[in-house]
Amino acid sequence: MELVVIIGLIIFVIWLIPTLHKIRRREITFSKWASEQQDPQVVSMVQNLLREKRFKTWEEAAKYIEQTLGKPSPEAHTTVHADDKERKPS
Repeated sequence: MELVVIIGLIIFVIWLIPTLHKIRRREITFSKWASEQQDPQVVSMVQNLLREKRFKTWEEAAKYIEQTLGKPSPEAHTTVHADDKERKPS
C-alpha cells in the first residue's frame, strides 16, 4: 500500500514540474507581449477574453482582437510554441 502511494506521488511530481514550467513560460511570453503593446486597451481586452474562457491561449485572443480592431500585433504572429500540446491545431 505504501509503495502505491509513493509511486503515485512520483508520477504526480513528474507531471507537475513540466506543467508548471509551461505555465510560467506562457506568463513570461504574455508579459513581454503586453509590455510591447502601444495600446493598453488591447492588453485589457485580451485579458478579459481569457478570463471569460473564450480562448485557450492569449495568442488566439490577440489575433481575434487584431482582426476586430484591424491592428497588427507582430509578437503574436512570431511567437510559436511547437511543444505546447494544449493549442488547437490550425
